[in-house]
This record gives sequence, C-alpha cells and structure tokens, in this order.
Amino acid sequence: MHLRKLMQRVLGIALFLGAGLAQATIPGIANELIQNQRRLLVLSEVSAPHLRGEVRRAGHYLFVRNQQLVRELIREVQGGAAGAVATRYRDFTRAAELAVRAEGDQLVLRSPYQALLRAGVLHGLDREDVQRRLTAIGDLRRRFGADVDDISLQQGANAAASKLARPLWDAYLRTVVSETTPEQVISRLDSDIFGAFPDATDFSEAAARARFLEWDGTELPERTVLLTFDDGPHASNTPRVLDILQGQGVHAIFFMVGRNLGAVQEGKPAPGPNADIVRRMVTEGHAVGNHSYSHPVLPKLDNPRLKREVEDTQRLIDALAPPGPARTATMRPPFGARNDRVLAEIDSHRLRSVMWNIDSLDWADPIPESIVQRVLREAEKERGGIILMHDIQSRTVDALPRIITALKQRGYAFLRWDGKGLVREPVPDGKLP
Repeated sequence: MHLRKLMQRVLGIALFLGAGLAQATIPGIANELIQNQRRLLVLSEVSAPHLRGEVRRAGHYLFVRNQQLVRELIREVQGGAAGAVATRYRDFTRAAELAVRAEGDQLVLRSPYQALLRAGVLHGLDREDVQRRLTAIGDLRRRFGADVDDISLQQGANAAASKLARPLWDAYLRTVVSETTPEQVISRLDSDIFGAFPDATDFSEAAARARFLEWDGTELPERTVLLTFDDGPHASNTPRVLDILQGQGVHAIFFMVGRNLGAVQEGKPAPGPNADIVRRMVTEGHAVGNHSYSHPVLPKLDNPRLKREVEDTQRLIDALAPPGPARTATMRPPFGARNDRVLAEIDSHRLRSVMWNIDSLDWADPIPESIVQRVLREAEKERGGIILMHDIQSRTVDALPRIITALKQRGYAFLRWDGKGLVREPVPDGKLP
C-alpha cells in the first residue's frame, strides 16, 4: 500500500474512532449532527464521475449515521436520574447553539427536535421551547426554499435542465464547500467501510445471473419513471407519503428495513407496530422489497450474518404482504453496496437486485424545493428511470407532491409493479401517455 494511502487509512480510522468516543455525550451528538450535514452537502455537490460510487456510499452512511445519532439523543435525554430530562435537553440546545457556525447549520436540528416531541419526554417550558425552535427552523427552510423560482416548475425541460440561482442557499453552500473537499470527507471516514469492495471469486455463476437481472433504471422505456422509497416504514412520514401517492394516483416500491417491520425470534417473524402501514401499502396497490434487516454495509459481513440480514427481512415481508402483486421479490442493498458474494446471496433467495439512476439526494439536501429541482434535472438528463427517495424524511414528504406534478406536466409516465412486471399507470381518462 502506498504511504499516502496508508496515512489516509490511519487518519480515517482515527477520526472514525474519535467520533465514536464522542457519540455517547450530548455535546458530541450535537456536534456530529452538524458536521455530518456539512459533509453531506459537500458530497452532494460532486459531479466527477469517478467519485460517484464513493460519494454514494459515504453519503448514505452519513445519512444513516444521523438517524442513529437522533436515536442516541433520545436515549441520553431519557436516561439517568429522575428529573434529569430537562437538564439533558438544555445541554443539547446549548451544545447545538455552540456548534452552529452558519445559519444553514440549524436545518439539521429539525429532526432531533421533532424526535424529542414525538418521544413525549419534554413537558412545560421545555416543550414550548422545542416547538418555538421548530417554528424558527421551518421559517428558515422557507426562506432558503423561496430562492427557487416556483414559476420555473411550469416552464418545461429546459428550466429543469439548468441549475437555478439560489442566493441564500448558494451562499451557505459556498461556506461549507470552501472548508473541505469530497476527497477529504471520504478519507476521514473509515476506509475499510468505504473503500472499493473486492468481489469474491467463488460465486461467479450466481453473481453473474444476479447482475444480469439487476435493474438500475437504464432499462426502463424513455420518459418513464419508477418511484422507490428506502429505509421505512416510518410511523408518521410513510403514511403521509401514502396519502400523497393515493391523491396523485401513482404507486411505488418501498424497500423496507427489517427492524422497522418487527423482529425474528427463533426463525419466526414477529411483526411490530408498523405492520398496519405495510398492510395499507398492500391494500392501496403498492409493492414492497427487501432492504436488509439492520441497514449494514453488506460486503463487510461474514456469510452467516449476511444470510440473516436478507432472510430475516424476507420472512417479515412474507408475513405482512400476502402472496400477490405487492410482493416484488426484489432487494436493494443498503448504500448500493454489493459484490459477487452479496449478489449471490440475493440470488439464492430468488430476489432481484434493484438500484437507481435518479438520486434525489434527499439524504443530503434539507431544502424540499431543491430536491424537486434535482429530480427534474436528473430525470431530463437520464430520460427517465428509477428515482431513489427515503420515506423516513419529512423533507421528502414535502417535496414529493411537486415532484410528481412536475413530472406529469413534462409528459413522464409513472410505472408500477403489477405482480409480474412493470406497467404504466393509467392517466385519468384511461389512456396511456
């Protein structure tokens, strides 16, 4: 290994471990949330083709890591002696205020504040305080989002293909991007996780079959799109997504994380609180797919753990989605990370690997309006394909109606899974576009 690569690996592991040491403290959580948002924004601005694979893996890791940090915050605030909740909440707000270096940094705090409200751990003045903070963040999102010219959404493909000027948001991005580069962000993460994944050599036949069957969006007919959502179901955001899809008359494939569906005990699935959401998906004509049980980097797992990640989730899906059109027999590997061994495991369960070619970057971009513009821009560039979004994010819920409406206005046809393959959604008058 070259000395430079070795130093990068040592530095990456050291910083990765340093973040791990800080994560148990409330100030550490606040700092890492904001730092991760800044890293995500740097990655989201990358256009160099040779970096896209690394950017996708690193960006999705940071996206999932921030979800984990929010869960850790709830545990930290709830833990400890009786009466400590208020103190711990105020520790977090103080730490967050100190960590904020630019106005846009505050956007990442929306998720932890919402989670604290949902957890029901705050009372009295503290509950009022978090509601006030959420209102202020909402106002900030609207100010940043107002930079995007709404009229442009009605102006067709030429407007969607060009990047709009957004003075407030672009000023924040310039501040963030000036401090580091995508290469530095990636090198500061554990290179054992985000380096190139070597393919195994003893699964070639099954892996070759899986690669042949894999969808990546480029095989779809021109000017057609397939909506896909990862990481759910989410107790409040996924039902809102379903409401929007129902109102717009389009369907999607939901790639679900097994632990959000329930547990598997001694090989038997035990559905959890989100079971009714999956039943609603099935009833309303949506389709479901496997996204692993705990959202790990699959190529880094040993064979027994890899098998459990796929198998346990599939057991839960089979328990919740009866035989019929809802079952897609598909799997999307977390982070898009797969090698021959992972593909062979997917193939052994008679599943099809599904990737994407239109990334909304909703895992990085906190502004719904710019998520809309990105999807439109990428759809025009790719001439259609598979759109990746995440139904666990409220920003995605906010962007979704405008994405669907704008794509319809541009003449895109939406696809759905009918139990045998992808078919076009009928338009309101019963004709196909």
